[in-house]
Amino acid sequence: MCRYMFYSGRIQALRLEYTKAFSNLSQCLRKAPTNTGLGFRTAAQRLLVVVQLLMGEIPDRHVFFTKGMQTELAPYLAITQAVRRGDLAVFNSVVSEQASLLQKDNTYTLISRLAHQVVKAGLRKLHMSYSRLSLQDVADRLGLPSAKSAEFVVAKAVRDGVLDATIHHKEGYVQSHDLVDVYATKEPTEAFHRRIAYCLTTHNDAVRGMRYPPDAYKKQLEASRGNRRKRNDDKTDEEKAQEIEDELEEDY
Repeated sequence: MCRYMFYSGRIQALRLEYTKAFSNLSQCLRKAPTNTGLGFRTAAQRLLVVVQLLMGEIPDRHVFFTKGMQTELAPYLAITQAVRRGDLAVFNSVVSEQASLLQKDNTYTLISRLAHQVVKAGLRKLHMSYSRLSLQDVADRLGLPSAKSAEFVVAKAVRDGVLDATIHHKEGYVQSHDLVDVYATKEPTEAFHRRIAYCLTTHNDAVRGMRYPPDAYKKQLEASRGNRRKRNDDKTDEEKAQEIEDELEEDY
């Protein structure tokens, strides 16, 4: 069951179904034995970290210091730190240094998709820090090749709702809008929906796991009938005749 969830999560991650992949990998780690199979649990944890980063979430720090996994998860800790800081140059440097290890872990393809998440994280930091910033400064801070590239990246972030800003193409700068109260947006509702869905999935799995085996009552019924037949076979003809007479008298 754990292996099925692991490979299902891996396939779903490659198919960009990150939410389903996260659910399957989380259940895989919960159901995996804790006293054996360290290599399997490490592989599942590596993949789960990458999927969380692709979802735009930062894994908890204690995950990288799980007993027996510190060495294996060290490169992923460096990648997570680069994603959190939004530094594309550091991210590319870490990935190039650990390319052979990531290819061995079969996570290189997924990690190569994280470049966009790094840029988004960097843009969020710049958006929080500056109300107005030139496109050339954006390119320098994010490690992009030119201001034109920065313009395309910022335009995509604005279209995707990552930034609330206006691009002034002729003047060559980005003007951030006033920050809106997050509780006036749909973000809290979506976060609660994800948590409730996760809790309901866990509850349904627990209920499904506690069900009785199918047709178990039939076996008990057959066993009781067999015992009753055995008792009837042990009775003499006189006892059976007496029971029939007693039943007829009760009917009348």
